[in-house]
Amino acid sequence: MKKSPAEVFTTVINEVDYLIKSLGEQTDDKEVLKQQNYAKEKLAGVHNELQESLNHLAKNAEWDVFTIAFYGETNAGKSTLIETLRILLSEPYKKEERKMFDNVYQTIGRSEESIGLVKNDFNQVYASFKKKVEQLREKIETEVSHQTELTGKAELEKCKVDDLQTLIIKKRRSNLWNFIKGLFNLLDEQKVIIDAHEAINQFEIELTITNQEIDKTQQKIEQTNAELQEKNEVFYSEISILEEILANQNNEIMKYIDGKIVGDGRSDYTQEVSQYKFKYKNQNFAILDLPGIEGREEIVIDEINNAVERAHAVFYISGKAAPPQNGDEESEGTVDKIKRHLSQHTEVYFIYNKRVKNPKQFRKPLIGEDEKSALKEVDDVLNKVLSEQYEGHKVLSAYPALLSVGNFWEDRVCKNQRKFLDQLGSAEDILADSGVKDFSNWLRTSLVEESKSKIIKSNYRKISVAIEHTQENISEIQREFTSLKNKLRLNEKYTNRKLDEESELFVQNLENEAITIIRKFKNSFRKKMYDEIDKEIDNDEFKIIFEKEKNFAIEEVRQQMRIGMRDILKEFEKEIKEIVMKNERYTTELLQSFDDSIQFDFEFEPILNIKNSGSVAGTVLSLVSGVGGVILSFTNPIGWVVIVLSVVGMLISVGKNVLGFFNHGYRASQQRNATNENIEEMATELSTSIRENIKKTHDPLMREIDKVKGDLSFAIKYINEMNRVFKEAERKLKSLSWEIEQEGMGKLNGNN
Repeated sequence: MKKSPAEVFTTVINEVDYLIKSLGEQTDDKEVLKQQNYAKEKLAGVHNELQESLNHLAKNAEWDVFTIAFYGETNAGKSTLIETLRILLSEPYKKEERKMFDNVYQTIGRSEESIGLVKNDFNQVYASFKKKVEQLREKIETEVSHQTELTGKAELEKCKVDDLQTLIIKKRRSNLWNFIKGLFNLLDEQKVIIDAHEAINQFEIELTITNQEIDKTQQKIEQTNAELQEKNEVFYSEISILEEILANQNNEIMKYIDGKIVGDGRSDYTQEVSQYKFKYKNQNFAILDLPGIEGREEIVIDEINNAVERAHAVFYISGKAAPPQNGDEESEGTVDKIKRHLSQHTEVYFIYNKRVKNPKQFRKPLIGEDEKSALKEVDDVLNKVLSEQYEGHKVLSAYPALLSVGNFWEDRVCKNQRKFLDQLGSAEDILADSGVKDFSNWLRTSLVEESKSKIIKSNYRKISVAIEHTQENISEIQREFTSLKNKLRLNEKYTNRKLDEESELFVQNLENEAITIIRKFKNSFRKKMYDEIDKEIDNDEFKIIFEKEKNFAIEEVRQQMRIGMRDILKEFEKEIKEIVMKNERYTTELLQSFDDSIQFDFEFEPILNIKNSGSVAGTVLSLVSGVGGVILSFTNPIGWVVIVLSVVGMLISVGKNVLGFFNHGYRASQQRNATNENIEEMATELSTSIRENIKKTHDPLMREIDKVKGDLSFAIKYINEMNRVFKEAERKLKSLSWEIEQEGMGKLNGNN
């Protein structure tokens, strides 16, 4: 009688449990017993992981959702393709998001229209005021011209009067008769002068009236400008409110643009798995967006593993029409990762996502003969790696497809969208030529057909592969054990070098901080004294002020030294702790071996009798406390006295000269020279004393660093031979794998 899926999982778990307990032979040899216990503990870890995996499968054996994982290289366009499919397949959240985009888009249109109307109204008001001001200015120009004309006429009459006065004087002197006529203003010239004075008076009256008119017109211009300014302020206030509303709407619409899940070119942009659910003709299915496998895989490995375990089919996405590469002894290749991640799956497809970033690259047909040949090589490689699980390749170009259907707003992608549409024609043609439309139709029909049987097939396949992986990797345990010591030694050397480098950098930072503070001391002290000197103080006042400012400046140096060196010490503590943490993390990774090994996909935690690094934290604290005590001892008020004594005792001298008594400029020059000389001497003394105190940190620093190194130096134990136990486990697991395979075949043939 065939077992149900849940019974199969229980059977496998029980078989592995019994297998581990039954390993080994009876012996009185304590060393052999220790080896056997190590092997059992090792396989207990395998059992725990396998049990966890099987429990996960058992829990989801009744899944109704066929799940597809989008797996592949970093920046291969997985998220771009998924985003396009979300739009084409009307994923519920995306559908609602696009609806919100349309709503905000309409409000933006109304806001822009309102702003345009307000600006148009203002432009009309502005034009009216401008015309009025221009008319007033023209009036002023006319009145100024009249003013100039009147002034000219008046001047001419005045000149005429002057000339006549001269002529009258000559006539009166010429004969007695003219003299007598002149007494009674009977000369012809005198009559003309009277008329001229009347003309001048008339011109001045008209000139006064004209000036008054100019003033009135100028006041009207100023009043008009004031009215315009008032309206301008009202306008800008209204525009500011509307533009703020528009800016908020622009920010709001950015929440609903398409493509937010798409990376920006940075490695490891996607670090968590995202799931998107779909429904087509009562068939539920889901798409998983996985992190890239070519980036810093250590930060996303768990996300990738968990997602791959959930999926029933996998699309391996690549931006290159080239076979994945093999690794070497130092690094795992893409082929190795594919085998490790995808060998448990029943359906794996290679998706060539052709990179097209500008319209000139978008051709029809999408790929050429060279790429077709390369894809045949891809098929050959993946057939060898995945065998019957590999279903073949598909070709598309996701970026143009996303541009053809996406909603974007005033960004780089929006500009590209316009460029593609302008140069390539309709969005429908771009979508069709990209291959994504056909891919979408195939996915929601052919791929998800008979999804329940595919889920069952996938679950059984995962059980079988999990056991096969355990069986295959047991033979590699010895190699990992023997390489563990070398890795620990390399880690120890690296950590010791980093500790030494950080110690040297710490001392250098202390010295640099002292140099910076002394420079600030000189500049600040000098500026204060120069300011006092500019007040024309005499030499006695100069000395008093110098002494006062000197004490203040020295105390300021102490405070800055205390703060600065405390910050440097904190940074040093942080860096040392980071080095220690990295060492502990890496050591833990090495000791857990297979847990982080690029060769295996099952848990392995070697149980070795080695020294634990739990005391390192206390040693680091002792290091920081010891070195910090030395540093802070000469920056506290008591310790600082020793340094200050050498500076406080310095005499302030200012050259005396009779000229300096009378000449402030000369005296000020002497005082500045004295300021510079005394400050330089003080700075030299301070620098020397501080450097000597910094040197005192070296010996306690190195002693404490050596203690940290000692705590981090784990006793490296060689790994004992356990091949016999592992071979026995391998044989039993092989038999169990075969039984599971036969059970799965029975399910596929309908023998439930």
